Amino acid sequence: MHIEDAWILRALMENTLDGIYVKDRQCKIWRVSRKLADSLGFTEIEEIYGKTDIDLYGEEFGGKTMLDDLEVMESGIPKTGVIDKLKKPNGEYNWTSSTKMPLRNDRGEIIGLLGISREINEIKNAEHAFQWLATHDPLTTLPNRYLLLDRIDQAISLANRNSESFALLFLDIDEFKKINDLQGHMQGDEYLIKLSELLLKNLRSSDTIARFGGDEFVILLNEIPDRTAARIVADKINKMIFDQVDPIHHIFTASIGLSLYPEDGNDAETLLNAADLSMYATKQQRNL
Repeated sequence: MHIEDAWILRALMENTLDGIYVKDRQCKIWRVSRKLADSLGFTEIEEIYGKTDIDLYGEEFGGKTMLDDLEVMESGIPKTGVIDKLKKPNGEYNWTSSTKMPLRNDRGEIIGLLGISREINEIKNAEHAFQWLATHDPLTTLPNRYLLLDRIDQAISLANRNSESFALLFLDIDEFKKINDLQGHMQGDEYLIKLSELLLKNLRSSDTIARFGGDEFVILLNEIPDRTAARIVADKINKMIFDQVDPIHHIFTASIGLSLYPEDGNDAETLLNAADLSMYATKQQRNL
């Protein structure tokens, strides 16, 4: 290698923002960039030379990356966009995207591997945030209707395997528009948040509480034996709402309908429609 080429290589390895590494056919490290050494906690780069990913990252993570490296060196086919996540001691994950290329000598023989790794934590965090927003209600942080439908499908599969039943409670806030008109939308939002917190606190962690619409909530009660048991839960929720959401004026109340699987339907849409119709029947009866 010419002196000028060596200087360029040294400058690249010292200043690049990516993690660059060179390994031999036994997956032992020949050379690493300063960025990679710093991320691994090494002050002296030479301390890393001769180590494998198992030495640096442990058997589980290191074994996986070494298999990828060996595949590239044995096949001669580069790998691009290899996504890995490594759990750090503080419990957080470090996400990287890597490109791995076979390293050849002048005769074309594969003598090692060149890897370039870039941290993509910001991208992954953004992906997780978008995924959360797509499946949750931003005001109450409850699952939205899309996640609810998935949970109902899961409940159907589980109920069929275990010969069990489950219930849906369809909760509609009474005259919510009037509440917003009289007390303002900010107070209306506070009521919705308080209702969500009460439901989360008083129902089982195995149940799903979802905000289905503006003033509509659906509760998936797993392992409910019959309609009577579901109605007992609905009555308790009604009393809790009346007593605790607006304990002074009791202006905040709700009507709750229910459906039971498989008695009222064999799919999510049918069960939701049945619970919705039951809710309207309850609301009409209360208004008589």
